Amino acid sequence: MSVTSLGVGSGLDLETLVTNMVSVQRDTKVAAYEDKISDFESEVSAYGAIKSALESFEDAVEKLSDESLFTGRTATTAQPSSGDIVSVTSDSSSSNGSYSISVNQLAQGSRSVSAAGLFSSPEDVVTSVGGDMTFTAGTETFTLSVAADTTLSELREQINDASDNFGVSANLVDDGNGNVYLTLNSDVSGDGNDLVVTNTDESLDNVSSVATGTGTAGLSIASGDGSQDAIITVDGISINSDTNTFENAVSGLTIKALAESADDGSGNLEAAKTTVDFDTETVKETLESFIESYNSLLTKFDQYTATGAVLNGSSLIRGLESSLNADLMTTFSDAGALSSIFDLGIEMDDNSFLSLDSTKFNEAMDESYDDVTTLFSGENGLASVMEEYLSNFTGSSGLIKEMSSSAQDSVDKTEEQLENYEYRMELYEEQLRDRFTTLDSLLASMSSNGNYLITQLSNLNNS
Repeated sequence: MSVTSLGVGSGLDLETLVTNMVSVQRDTKVAAYEDKISDFESEVSAYGAIKSALESFEDAVEKLSDESLFTGRTATTAQPSSGDIVSVTSDSSSSNGSYSISVNQLAQGSRSVSAAGLFSSPEDVVTSVGGDMTFTAGTETFTLSVAADTTLSELREQINDASDNFGVSANLVDDGNGNVYLTLNSDVSGDGNDLVVTNTDESLDNVSSVATGTGTAGLSIASGDGSQDAIITVDGISINSDTNTFENAVSGLTIKALAESADDGSGNLEAAKTTVDFDTETVKETLESFIESYNSLLTKFDQYTATGAVLNGSSLIRGLESSLNADLMTTFSDAGALSSIFDLGIEMDDNSFLSLDSTKFNEAMDESYDDVTTLFSGENGLASVMEEYLSNFTGSSGLIKEMSSSAQDSVDKTEEQLENYEYRMELYEEQLRDRFTTLDSLLASMSSNGNYLITQLSNLNNS
């Protein structure tokens, strides 16, 4: 603890003297400790940044090792001049080829409408005693319990709000001539899936019977308003579906009918042309990601091993960079026309940074697609070689983690040494203060005695 009154007895600046003596002992050593801590912390940060870049590169390598990347297919569709009529997607089971697709008919659900003269107002009561109404379309069904004195408007709301409603929409239409119609639209499409409404009370017949001869006037299905299949023609073959989506009508393809084809002017329907081919764009994007992550990794190596940088001279980083560079230079004997990644359009500059020649890449994909798969994701492909090597450096037990942990241990150890040294300096300062306090008291006493003697001698002379 600092004693600011030190030296007050003797009149000497003992406080400054103690401060300077402690500073001489402490400052240089503390600065050295702090410099060591800063250096070790910089190592921890550097290894962390390199580990992160390595893991990003490892992820890119892993994507190249996935054979499904090279088995993907993409479907490209040229629509007719009248507009989009289909959308087509493909999966890896589809085969390369071209298909002509026209849409003869879209799938639709049925529509029912109540007969004229039944209702004149939304507030007309539809049942006096109540009962159950069941709505069915194909395999779909739900039932409503309709209370006595339910109005037409209330019935509409009850239908639309039913929690198990499978897709029946109820609406009221007023023709302005004293007639209000209840319309029911079902979204269950496909031939034979017409909406049928039945009930358990005769008073509901007026709103439940359809044009089947059952019940009284009731609901009727207008001509052409029944449910129907979607129909498309693929390369001259007619295909039906109870929805507008055709799953595997062509192996590996999902075709969705969007609009009916227009007449091409010669009595035939306009067609869309879909071409299925290898998904080279995704392969290219994955390869570009690989190149980008590798270049980012090299940038980190250069940043932390440059002259004066914290990892300058690191044999670990030099060895890692050298091995990765050698892996990229690997010559393959089982990849057909491709003997190295440079045959695929990858280029390396004088600083080992990579780039991709798109023209050469496209040519290789067109001429040697299967060889590209072998080159990267084969048993002895580049991705396999790199994954095995990188696993030694990444992860919780990798060499980079070990080096980072070692540097952190050095930080902790040096901080502990600094703390102990600071404690010794506190003891040293206390010792100095004790000694100079004693000296201050002694000098103060001597000064007091001297003054007393001088006063006595002065008194003797005066007498």
